Amino acid sequence: MPSSYLPLLLLPLTTLAAPAPQATFQPSPGNFPAKGDGDYAGGIFSIPLSQLPQYAGPGGTGPEAPTTPGQKTSGSGPYPAQMLTDTSLPGHTIFAPKTPPTGNISLPFIAWGNGACTLNSATYQNLLVEVASWGYVIAADGTPNSNSPTQSKVQDMRDSIEWAIAGKAAKYGNVDVDKITTAGHSCGGQEALSTSYKDERVKRVVMFNIAIFQDDRRYLLEAIKTPIVWLIGGSKDMGYTPSAKDYALLKQPKIRANLDTGHGGTFSATNGGKQGKAFVNYLEWQWRGNQTAKAVLLDPNSAGSLVKDKWVVEASGWE
Repeated sequence: MPSSYLPLLLLPLTTLAAPAPQATFQPSPGNFPAKGDGDYAGGIFSIPLSQLPQYAGPGGTGPEAPTTPGQKTSGSGPYPAQMLTDTSLPGHTIFAPKTPPTGNISLPFIAWGNGACTLNSATYQNLLVEVASWGYVIAADGTPNSNSPTQSKVQDMRDSIEWAIAGKAAKYGNVDVDKITTAGHSCGGQEALSTSYKDERVKRVVMFNIAIFQDDRRYLLEAIKTPIVWLIGGSKDMGYTPSAKDYALLKQPKIRANLDTGHGGTFSATNGGKQGKAFVNYLEWQWRGNQTAKAVLLDPNSAGSLVKDKWVVEASGWE
């Protein structure tokens, strides 16, 4: 297994010697489970650890991968943001504007899952503070700098959605629970997709550096009724080949964008780097109708387009 994947494996290193549990769900076409929880961390679209080597890909990093950690900021958006915990949502981390926006500003909600389905949310601080600074409230699985060997589950992401719907995020601003996105990196991305499965409360899914590995579960995409964006790390990324298969099958509007980073993406860069820019522009287009942001994603000739940032972009189904 390539050493460059070790910090961000789908399952934590502490479990490498443990035997994989036996799956109780054996999918076949036409068999659609009622919920997306599945048998493993990451939910119905995830895999047991024993299967990871066959999907890991060549590994390594590309020229777009950060070489050093970026600065921690309050984000580049109009609402300086912070990372904090909230006793009303145990076992999670909140990323939100430091001061609730006033006036008629509504804040879409994002539920986030970490790479390896770990409970260490601080790994993604640069990215998630950046997104929050544009007027979003995010609940990430786990707490800052957690070293717990326990992995997150679909129910953890579902808990954060239910917390927001119950009005417990109102202290951070006018949270709009009709605009819910699930997103995550690696195993956390599979958790985001699994959470959206047959859950109409989830309106958008963004998967970072990951897709569905197993060909015999890919038919479950038929039950996904929301657009999906894959932000993938190029040919060295374990998400590269499976995301191409998923993209070909998904019937909803979709974007598959590749940046040559490898599996680790640009999360550690200042403000989440180029993945942070792509994520913010997608959200601003989808939830605020920002046509300039749309052009960044879909028009290669626009100022600041993803293509000009060296992404390779495929898109389908958008008006």
